[in-house]
Amino acid sequence: MNILKTVVIVFGLLLTACGQVDPGERAIFVRWGTMDQACYGQGLYWYEPFGTNMDLISVREQAFTRQKMAAATRDLQEIHADVVVNFSLDGQNCHRMFDQGQSGHQYKEVILAPALDDALKAGTAHFAIDEIIQNREKLRIEVTKSLQARVAKYYIIVPDNGVKLVNFEPSKEYLKSVEAKQIQQQAALQEAYKVEQTKRQAESRAAAAKGEADAVREAARGQADATRAEAQARADALKLEAAAQADYNAKVSASLTPILIQNRAIDAWRAGGAQVPQVSGAGGLLLQIPMPQSSKPKE
Repeated sequence: MNILKTVVIVFGLLLTACGQVDPGERAIFVRWGTMDQACYGQGLYWYEPFGTNMDLISVREQAFTRQKMAAATRDLQEIHADVVVNFSLDGQNCHRMFDQGQSGHQYKEVILAPALDDALKAGTAHFAIDEIIQNREKLRIEVTKSLQARVAKYYIIVPDNGVKLVNFEPSKEYLKSVEAKQIQQQAALQEAYKVEQTKRQAESRAAAAKGEADAVREAARGQADATRAEAQARADALKLEAAAQADYNAKVSASLTPILIQNRAIDAWRAGGAQVPQVSGAGGLLLQIPMPQSSKPKE
């Protein structure tokens, strides 16, 4: 009996296999061509190796990278981007992805790669090239949402921060057009600066000319005022002089009596060396004018 038990145990061990599922992994069992509708978690599993296949699947977060992906913007500008996607498989339903018989372990190439390509093109189509350059985060969010919707039915999980646009660059033609535009803008700015400088110089010259003209007018006005003041002063002086002379003449005229006039005449005659005329005559007027005596001695 002991020998028989030993033989049965040995035979049973030969017909039994053991599989281990580590943390971050799931196991799928296919028994005689039929997949178990479950994902088996961490642990040891015994199974019959001849009709059963044990397949291990990683459900850890993984990184998937695509380089030089091409897409077009809303304004029909070609861009190229290197994209990294962090994702994981649904640990409760990962067997369903294999049960669909479309991808198996090639799900990255068969499902994730074309879904990411479509998501990037759909995302860039919503933005102009300038909007993407100025705010790449908007494009990243748009691509992430589009990718999540495309891979969810395959039980692939992409977190909200799972998509990263590592390198992003427009086409060479666009870069050349931007450079040419910048050169034109720089030339326009220089021309505008020259025009502004010329305008300021003209305004400065006009202000200087106005200042000189104002100074000349002010000087002429001051000179005219001085001339008028001087003429007024002379007129006032002449008026005062005439008034004084008239007052003097009036006073002199008022003081001239007949006796005073006669005495003045006598003084005038005497001052000239003549004698005062004498008037005599009983029956008629006889005027005797003495002759001046000569001072020369007689011989």
